Amino acid sequence: MAYLVNGELVSDELLFGEFHHLGGSSINPLQPGADHEARLLRQMAEQRILSAVLLRQLAVEAGITASDEEVEIRRRAQWGTSSASVCGPGVYRAMHDNLLIEKYSQWLTRHEMRPSREEVERYYQQHRQEFHQSERIEVAHIICNIDRPQDQAEAQVKIEQAEVELNAGKPFQKVAEKYSDCGGRIPLGWITRGTMVDEFDEVVFALKRNERSGIFRTRFGLHIATVLNIKPAGYEPLQDVKLSIAKRMLEERRQRTVRLAVDEAMRRAEIKVIA
Repeated sequence: MAYLVNGELVSDELLFGEFHHLGGSSINPLQPGADHEARLLRQMAEQRILSAVLLRQLAVEAGITASDEEVEIRRRAQWGTSSASVCGPGVYRAMHDNLLIEKYSQWLTRHEMRPSREEVERYYQQHRQEFHQSERIEVAHIICNIDRPQDQAEAQVKIEQAEVELNAGKPFQKVAEKYSDCGGRIPLGWITRGTMVDEFDEVVFALKRNERSGIFRTRFGLHIATVLNIKPAGYEPLQDVKLSIAKRMLEERRQRTVRLAVDEAMRRAEIKVIA
């Protein structure tokens, strides 16, 4: 099924491509509810394509343009140099249209008001649960992998040598670089319970800040871990999240303005179905 949108042909190939992009081709027709799921995805694909066409038409009406140079910059950013990829006319046209839509959306929302401090604080209070953090710890570790039973003896020797050097006062990072099999991932960063396997969590979440474990075993091998820092469970302070809240609120306002423009354009558009 194709459409004429204000006299412009929107091919069924374009609509099917969006349907495929949304996962429509992976629907198993033998599964219960497959027809309903496919119908919803087709409707979503049609809505997205028609909205994009209308936005691009609005951009042209507003005098928005995208030069070949701008499109080429976008192409290189997404696809690399000419020697590294092939960019056919269809892809080039899609990039051109997307650039028009982006520029028009930016122009349309150029006067959107940034949220005030009071609005940000009110959002924080009304959505406080979004900013709750589980207990987090910053961890580094040494691992001697045991992929096969015959690796056990070698891993045991290595991890015990590492422990001897740690007990002698050598820095954890230096010892880890010498003995660990983790391919450079000695600092694991901030983790919460469930990030790692249970055997790892049981040991490291029982440690205090700057405390080091003894040798312990997980399904991956033998470890020594140290906790670098701890953040207890609780709410992130407003001071730490106010900038991200302001950005989120501003983006929501911009998206709402664009949606209203699309709704109005849809109401005024002449859209015909071509069987």
